[in-house]
Amino acid sequence: MSIILGIHSGHESSAVVFKNGGLLAAISEERLTRIKNDGERVPDRSIDKVLEMAGISRADVDRLALLYTFFPEEYFIRETFLKEAERKLSRLRRRLKGEKRPLILLENLLTRLLSRGKHFDDHFLQKKMLKGEKFDALTNVRFYDHHDAHALPAAYYSGFERAAVFTMDGIGDFNISHTSSIYESGRLNRLYASSKLGTSAGLFYSHITRLLGFMPLRHEGKVIGLAAYGDPSILYKQFSKALRLSPDGRTLDSDFAGLPDAETNRYNFLKEAITGHSREDISAAAQQVLEDVVLALVRNFLSETGADHVALNGGVFANVKLNQRISELPEVKEVFIFPAMSDTGNSIGAVLLDLMTHDPQLFDRMKQPLDSVYWGPEYDKDYIEAELINSGLHFSRKSEDEILQIAAGAIHSGQVVGWFQGRMEFGPRALGNRSILARPTDVSINDWLNKRLERSEFMPFAPSVLEEHADEIFIGVEKARRTAAFMTITFDVRSDWRSRIPAVVHIDGTSRPQLVTKKANPLYHKLIRTYYEMSGIPLVLNTSFNVHEEPIVCSPKEAIKAFMDKRVDCLAIDRFWLEH
Repeated sequence: MSIILGIHSGHESSAVVFKNGGLLAAISEERLTRIKNDGERVPDRSIDKVLEMAGISRADVDRLALLYTFFPEEYFIRETFLKEAERKLSRLRRRLKGEKRPLILLENLLTRLLSRGKHFDDHFLQKKMLKGEKFDALTNVRFYDHHDAHALPAAYYSGFERAAVFTMDGIGDFNISHTSSIYESGRLNRLYASSKLGTSAGLFYSHITRLLGFMPLRHEGKVIGLAAYGDPSILYKQFSKALRLSPDGRTLDSDFAGLPDAETNRYNFLKEAITGHSREDISAAAQQVLEDVVLALVRNFLSETGADHVALNGGVFANVKLNQRISELPEVKEVFIFPAMSDTGNSIGAVLLDLMTHDPQLFDRMKQPLDSVYWGPEYDKDYIEAELINSGLHFSRKSEDEILQIAAGAIHSGQVVGWFQGRMEFGPRALGNRSILARPTDVSINDWLNKRLERSEFMPFAPSVLEEHADEIFIGVEKARRTAAFMTITFDVRSDWRSRIPAVVHIDGTSRPQLVTKKANPLYHKLIRTYYEMSGIPLVLNTSFNVHEEPIVCSPKEAIKAFMDKRVDCLAIDRFWLEH
């Protein structure tokens, strides 16, 4: 038996546990602490939760797969005797003041060690770490690269035998912000990487996000939504100085590449460039430049390698419009985006890297296309009923058929339903187990939902659609059918459907659907089918079960609170029904 625990301890911390090569449980720290994007520390709550779900203790873990992110500094020796002495003195001062244990960014330590010709393993106090974190003394601990941890899950879960794999985000180990690789015969071969400061596509988009008054690493989706309202031509030429391709077309570049304080200078350039322009035109230009640069990079790589399947991962590929443009390239036969494309998914990537390196036969044997990300906690009926009783709310018990009929009927009548069922989703999207549902036929529902959930008015809502009806509603599904099960891509909505489902169609005529199958989520599929039988519409509006700026609900208590706060009209929590 082999038990591997994967931990990402940086931004958007998470933990995952694999047993004999199979993924048993995964969760982001934010869902437990209720702090959006929680990170930069050891995610103890996530670790304990995934082990609890798997019925495993810390002492049972055979291997730890980690990344060069934030970790307690007491488990590492600094690069020189003097630096180590300074560290010990600093720790003593902190301890006397009662301050929390400090963390270090391991990537920085690794870089300094490599520059001196030293090995990371010689400076890692493995036995001390295992004892301090309550793991067995014989547990193997290994560290893995950030962008490798992005690339491998996209390829491994794609179902492709051969694929071009692209990663792109703000910044990873050794300043890398993009990689282009070939995946073949179950192995990954990185060919190109962008590592010059001032060239990151993710930071370019984050700069725009900040300059528009939004919060980077949270609100990039608002820029995508705004882009549809603007004219990209007004600022396109200026923005192209801040992000473009290198002369050989293989990596990212800009006017600021490699200069001192490159990102600061790039940010200041953009700040001056946007003065006097509308946020819509700014967003449109940023989106267009990003699309054009990434599309050219992808096309060049496909031409060079002959690949026609594309796998994507990293925060930039949370940009669903960009993903659509890649899918629409004539050179591309099929595209797949790993659903947990932000850093939170790197805990899974670390485990896959460990399996590929140290147990390749098991790695190959367990490989299969991804069909579900319901890897989080679930709660039994007794637990839920106890929480409902404690809330003092009136509720009723229903059979499965009754809960489906009542919930579908409520949606059809124009009510907003909180739908809390089974295991929580892993990643940024609510996929029918922690969702808020409404009818897609009434565009006025958007304003109403936005006010209730404290969302921005220009953000489009998304639909969950019966997979067997997707092609009659959306264009281009055949190139992205598997990845569309996870709401990772937009499609153009067919003209005859746009007026029928206006609540889930953006101003540019696109929609970001979740294709729901009987296999992946039979109960949710039944609910949408029941609504279809009532309305003639084979989809429902689906948005995440949370208030804006809060993590998606995880436990029954959080769903009940949302109901009490009147975020929803009705709540279906397992087979219990509540309504105002």
